[in-house]
Amino acid sequence: MTANGTANGTEPGREAAVRALEDLLDAYGADPARWPAGDPRRAAAWALIDSGDAAALQSLGAARALDRALDSTVPPAPSAALAGTVLEAARRTRPGLAGWAGPIWTPAFFKPAGALACAMLLGVMVGMWSPVPVVGIGESRAAGLETELASLAALEENGDAGRFGGFAE
Repeated sequence: MTANGTANGTEPGREAAVRALEDLLDAYGADPARWPAGDPRRAAAWALIDSGDAAALQSLGAARALDRALDSTVPPAPSAALAGTVLEAARRTRPGLAGWAGPIWTPAFFKPAGALACAMLLGVMVGMWSPVPVVGIGESRAAGLETELASLAALEENGDAGRFGGFAE
């Protein structure tokens, strides 16, 4: 390595710039409009091309020749059999109720929906057959108070009123 940071007459950043240029050419082609605008390698690659580097110009020329060859090719037309198969499949597939509701009626949907329905039904059944009267469902507020007073009277008759903090007094 010489005193100015070069080895065998090459600059240390030149090889990295050539690699960056070749990576861009391989990935996006020779047209700079296809290169990503935010890519930090882009500036280094263009600086190398603008400097007239022989290796960079050779790589750019090869990439342009490849781009021309690829642009000149015409993709083959689909065969009549393939076109007929695709059209027949499109005719057979009619979007209807099954088309838009299909994802809903899958087994993966039924598991959580079924669990939710069972929990809801269980809650309704427990609420309906609960032995504790619920004020406001099928009776007036006065009927609820009568039930509470009857319960307190039963505690007093059994002699349990004192154990519950004197609620019956």
